[in-house]
Amino acid sequence: MFKKSCLALALATTLPTVSYADATLYGSFRLGMFKTDNKSAVLDDYASRIGVRGSVDLGLENTQGIFHWEQGLSLNTGALLSGGRYASVGAKGDWGTLLGGKIDHPTYAYVGSANEFAMSALPTGLDVGYVANGSKPQKGFRADRRIGNSLAYVTPNLQGFEAMVAGVFGGENPASSVLLGNSAQKDKTLDGYNLGVKYTWQDLTLATAYGAVKSKKDAAGVYQVDANLWGMAARYKWENFRFAAKYEQSKDKISGLNDKGIGLNAGYELNGFGGSIGYTTTKQETKDREKALAVELHRRMGKGVIALGYVDYNSAAVDPANSYDGTTERALTPMFGGNDTAYLTYRLQF
Repeated sequence: MFKKSCLALALATTLPTVSYADATLYGSFRLGMFKTDNKSAVLDDYASRIGVRGSVDLGLENTQGIFHWEQGLSLNTGALLSGGRYASVGAKGDWGTLLGGKIDHPTYAYVGSANEFAMSALPTGLDVGYVANGSKPQKGFRADRRIGNSLAYVTPNLQGFEAMVAGVFGGENPASSVLLGNSAQKDKTLDGYNLGVKYTWQDLTLATAYGAVKSKKDAAGVYQVDANLWGMAARYKWENFRFAAKYEQSKDKISGLNDKGIGLNAGYELNGFGGSIGYTTTKQETKDREKALAVELHRRMGKGVIALGYVDYNSAAVDPANSYDGTTERALTPMFGGNDTAYLTYRLQF
């Protein structure tokens, strides 16, 4: 704990206005051996990251400043990755939380993230397509996850109820939110909005959320991005078991096509030994149904986890021709080269 505090203090010295005593350094180092069908085995980093979060005394009653920064890194190169992960600044108190920066929106934070049971923390499931971060959809990204230019408010917990509303103010050219792209001329001030609510009663949590984006206006006055997403999720804990289910539906108004998805997850752990199973399926309008089944066993050792697993995709999930434009257009594409994969991973948290 002393060493960790010293590291946090050292990092905080690069930010002169930060209240050092309340800065916490954290991270996750992840390495795995992956064997994908028709490919050689590879030892690879997967989404290692380091970050700092904390609070600052504002001299106000029941209100304090808060900050958060998280950066990806590679265990193969030892270098930080470009683009960053999360970054935000704000304030919180009895009245709730207000923050701005690069954050998750409710459709992901409340609903889309209901896939957390695999202790490897690998994104093996399929997700509905919801715009993209950049000109082409990329692995592990949705239009409601780690979105820049965001301003959000989260209510305090009121007898189990919590609500969140977020807006995206991307501006025009150049917009720092890579989600929305650059507009050739003035577009909407509010490029996207997202709202959600969740309710927790004992070991049961229910949530629903809705989001929409409209941006990237070209010289002809036509919007290149116009889509919405809604979903609902349920999580339940029972003794050593955990269960989660979600349903999501997105619509691309440019193409007029819908994408629907279901996710079912279950996990069990006793004395550090456990396992999980996850099933996801998506159906893009006019395309074949995609399916993924992931099974994993794990051994938890304090803040370290060793996991052994296998993920199986059906032919539609790994066929680029099954997407709208002939590319692998899944918001969470099969991350292992688009095919069935066995893996052994080691993850350390601090």
